[in-house]
Amino acid sequence: MIKALQFLSDKNQSFKNNYLLVGDNDFLYLYIKNQIVKKLQKKDETFVFDCADKSDSLDQLMNVLGSQDLFSSDKLIIIKNINKLNKKNSELLLNSFDSDSSDQIIFIDNNFLSYDYKSKSNTIKSSVTKEFAKIMDVVDISTPFESEMKHWIHLFAHELNLKVSDKYTQKIIEIFGNNFSEIFNEMSKSSLVSSDEKDLLNALEKSGNIHKEKQLWELNYAICDRRVDAIFENGLSIMKQYGLSYVINSMFTLLEAIFITKKNNGTLIESSSRSIRGNLLKRISPATNNYSLDELEHAINIFAQTDIKLKTQKIIDETEFTNIINGAFRHE
Repeated sequence: MIKALQFLSDKNQSFKNNYLLVGDNDFLYLYIKNQIVKKLQKKDETFVFDCADKSDSLDQLMNVLGSQDLFSSDKLIIIKNINKLNKKNSELLLNSFDSDSSDQIIFIDNNFLSYDYKSKSNTIKSSVTKEFAKIMDVVDISTPFESEMKHWIHLFAHELNLKVSDKYTQKIIEIFGNNFSEIFNEMSKSSLVSSDEKDLLNALEKSGNIHKEKQLWELNYAICDRRVDAIFENGLSIMKQYGLSYVINSMFTLLEAIFITKKNNGTLIESSSRSIRGNLLKRISPATNNYSLDELEHAINIFAQTDIKLKTQKIIDETEFTNIINGAFRHE
């Protein structure tokens, strides 16, 4: 199994007709699929089958795999969620597979991969997918760590004919982390702006402010709805860009408003929500149904204690943030 970055960076890459893409990143699936199609210049019909969709019958797929059209011999066939096939159907598909066909076939398993600590590499979970992996090249399309994003940015920059400095690279990672879609879209916009580094950084700064506002709204809505995973994900991203103190103060302000509203039998008190704007105000009263008074008081105490820690101790932000979320929302 080859990592997506290595697969795309290999200048001597001889693209083949058949690939198995495994991993959870939808952007990477689309990006790599497009790169393969572009290199092989497939221009004829495209067929997409989803093994998880009961309306897509295996018989239809077999017919497409076995058909030979005199006028259009080259087809692009995308087979999604092969891990959802039962043993019988997976064997049927494997037996009908012709590696010498002129058709281009991309098999996809969008499951998260397991990590093998011995080999220090990702491994396939599904026994069905493992059988397909034995007969074709496998590309790992799982979301990479942020430490790898610098290389991805250079790869995108090359494709977009965009010259990027270390400062630009560092800034775009600070803002978007390992969100491929956001990064590629931003770099595409940058390629149309200017080649001047100052202009590029100014445009990136504006996008960063918009992104920050969007993430703050998403974080606040997640707190109101008590969607803990979303609280953690958005809060962590904001923390990495603007620091633990910033995200703690933002979350504390909202939780305090929910707490005071809860004590007032769900009626919003203006003095407790002066710094809260727009549609978020309408969410505070309904949010009181997702927490008990004790839970809110407990969460507020955790945030208050963290504020004291920040002023008096040296702490590791990411570890502390994880502990805060677990203590305030998961009660661990």
